[in-house]
Amino acid sequence: MPRPDAHNSALSSRSRATRRRLRPPYQAVTLCQRELAMRSLNLARGLRLTVLVAPPGYGKTTLLAQWWHRLRARQIRAAWYSAANVDRDPSAFLKMLASALVDAGLGLGTDLERAIGDAGADITLDHLVFGLEQIETPAVLIIDEFERVDHPPIAALVRELIDVLPDGVHLALASRVKPSISLSLLRAQGGVRLIEANELRLGNEELAQVLERPPDSPEVAQVAEHTEGWPVAVQLYRLWRERAGKSGRVPRFTGRATEVADYLAEQVFSALPPSHQSLLMDLSISDYCEAALADCIRNTTNSAGLLEELSELLPELLQQSHAGDDIAYRLHPLVSEYAQGRLQQHPGRATVLHQRAAQWLWQHERYADALCHALDSRDDGTLQVMLRELPYFEIFLRFGAGELRTILREVPVEYRDQWPRLQMVSALAHFKAGFFGEAKTMLAGIREQTNGYRDAVNEAADRLECEGLALEVLFDGYIHGAAADCEPKMARIRALAPETPLMWAWCENVQLALELPRGALDAAQRALERTRDTFEASGIDQFGAQHLVVHELLLGLARGTLGAVAEQANAILRLPPGTQTGARVRNAMARIALAAVDHERQYHVRSADAMRLALDEFGDGEAWYEQYAIAAPVLVDGAYRRHGIDAALREIGAQRAHLKRLGMRCLDSLLDALEAGCHLRAGRTERAAQLAADAGLAAVAEPGKNFTPWRTRELASRILVQLELARGETARATELAQHMIEEGRAGGRSGTYIKGLVQLARARACGGAETAAREALSEAVRAAFPDGFLAPFAGEGEALLPLLQALAEAPQTSFEQGHVSAVLKALDSDRQFDDPNTLNEREAEIVAHLADGASNKLIARRLGITDNTIKYHLKKIYAKLGVSSRRAAAARVLQDRGSI
Repeated sequence: MPRPDAHNSALSSRSRATRRRLRPPYQAVTLCQRELAMRSLNLARGLRLTVLVAPPGYGKTTLLAQWWHRLRARQIRAAWYSAANVDRDPSAFLKMLASALVDAGLGLGTDLERAIGDAGADITLDHLVFGLEQIETPAVLIIDEFERVDHPPIAALVRELIDVLPDGVHLALASRVKPSISLSLLRAQGGVRLIEANELRLGNEELAQVLERPPDSPEVAQVAEHTEGWPVAVQLYRLWRERAGKSGRVPRFTGRATEVADYLAEQVFSALPPSHQSLLMDLSISDYCEAALADCIRNTTNSAGLLEELSELLPELLQQSHAGDDIAYRLHPLVSEYAQGRLQQHPGRATVLHQRAAQWLWQHERYADALCHALDSRDDGTLQVMLRELPYFEIFLRFGAGELRTILREVPVEYRDQWPRLQMVSALAHFKAGFFGEAKTMLAGIREQTNGYRDAVNEAADRLECEGLALEVLFDGYIHGAAADCEPKMARIRALAPETPLMWAWCENVQLALELPRGALDAAQRALERTRDTFEASGIDQFGAQHLVVHELLLGLARGTLGAVAEQANAILRLPPGTQTGARVRNAMARIALAAVDHERQYHVRSADAMRLALDEFGDGEAWYEQYAIAAPVLVDGAYRRHGIDAALREIGAQRAHLKRLGMRCLDSLLDALEAGCHLRAGRTERAAQLAADAGLAAVAEPGKNFTPWRTRELASRILVQLELARGETARATELAQHMIEEGRAGGRSGTYIKGLVQLARARACGGAETAAREALSEAVRAAFPDGFLAPFAGEGEALLPLLQALAEAPQTSFEQGHVSAVLKALDSDRQFDDPNTLNEREAEIVAHLADGASNKLIARRLGITDNTIKYHLKKIYAKLGVSSRRAAAARVLQDRGSI
């Protein structure tokens, strides 16, 4: 199937399809001003929620559009979102909701705007609520046609959103049927206003305004009796009257669409010129239709002119939606229903129209809509061509996993069962949702069913094998980390797709992700440059630019260039928000990097709070070994310093459980080393030794004999040095420390080099070689000073204090003296955690969110506790911090964090 000639054109088509649903439809003629209904809406603004429920034709959209315009005229921020079937995925729904708020000019912060690109539902909802809490003016969010997305996952999201809506923010839903959202408690509390069909009927004054007659005229009375104030029936009567030039008797309406259809057939539709009738029938297959799409499905070039003429003939029944200069048209639902009935009188015509619509939408990269039309065409051949050619790797890289889930929802289950590539799409969607183990199992099942991806009906064997192996190396890289044996598979992928830049880019990206944890930083740098080149050749350089920044930050952290990393991370966070796939992950990685730098440079215990928030933002489906390996030691250290070994062990246990749920195995040894280190830190040498032996930490620390990630090997080596020193085995401790020094020097990792020197200083001091110990420590200080490393020294605690004090008294440069003083200060500040006024674990969590600017409601949502529980903890927090307000507590935290 042909692809669009201009990539930018395709993107703008997708963008227009979204943007036109962020404003109410335009109507050339206003039926009337609904003053009574408007008064109800304005009164309801003091509540959290308004729900309009009525069948088609009761003017829900028209009323809300009028309200939207009036709110904006009064300088009240009003966001509009017309829901569509393709938004039934929770992430897609929240993405549209967030886009509507941003389009309305609500300053909701850069985090929300970045999250629009590809964040999961929970992260987007969190940013959305946080953003709403920051606005200081009233706001209204309108969701029209909610019935299109009303199913359990989204109903639960909306219920949660209603619960945490800040004061001054009002939500209005319009639906043809009563929403499935549980509102009983909210109604009992008087927090919701329900507007139903009876309240939406046109009253006598409104009828007179529509008909341009006196309220007491016989015609107004007759129309009121016959139509029962049903707005669409009144519209049709007015149109009929204008066309007929008289005000005769009309059939009685009771609200049934069949009677409206009969009336349309007799009076309005049949009075149109044949070209206009044909156009309405053709357009009835699509919700929104722009002129270019209309030309394609009708195989003509005159649709724009006909649509303009029709909008003048049927101003109330042909709505316009604008996206910049582009106009899309939409028939009133009842008119569309009637036109579809007329279309069925032409056998085969609907099939052809749907086929053409599917092809146009596919060419413009609106894949889910295209598949819907292919299904509606009832032509299996068209659907099979699309499924066979679905470029799901490119869709994933350019538009995110949410687009894959939207596509999968449109494909019937029986097709998914028959097509291995669709099963692969499902496995990839599971994987990006954080279900690594399940995704791996699904892919293994596909491999078995297709005889190693080589035997499948309706599939090209080479492509199936290439894509299957590409998913395997991705999954293995995340699950097994540096130990993943991906090179043979990547060689096979390159052989199968020698002229497919996307597959080469995929392999280079995986290679980069493997070289980093292996500690081959120069090889990783080369892989990064090759990946950048191949992404550009694949036409996905926007995604590549976002994604490779993550690897650049990881490379900087691995090398220990803390100053450059902090500068780059801060520059990223100052960038204007964007909605490209990857922007959110790039932003979260910048925060992880800043938390890591803060830990290394300042040894602040609250670095752990910033790290936890950043890791949560990064997301389960995105984080791999590197992010967890950077975060885990910081989080465990923070828990230990605040609350002791029990808290630290709980943190390790929580991380083990989380990674087990994800199916990640590559961090087991790192967590084993952390656990042994905690026991050693608490003086439990025998328990630490037993854990180290059970976990095989000696083999883990052995350099060059396995694919153990360097971060795990470095941590295991440091723990083993300390364990040997606790046993009095200084020779073995010295040997291990020297291995660390050599590996850090050879690998270009200054952090490893510095930590090795610190351990060597301790080993020499324990062996009685005081002068040599001071020399090693002095060399560590000189290496640490340029980038400001403090943690390798301060993390040793009291054990290093005598050496540091001796070094402080020895002759040094002013720079070295200043660095030693900073380390001593960090050690001294650590004693604060013996104070009974130290915050406990829950209090520390709350304070971290408080400093982030979150409200009580949002903190309660994030931590899964009640608003009252938050208030209880805040009283204790204020007392311990010696403050009396949220603002003062947040200021105290930010002051303590210091600057990076």
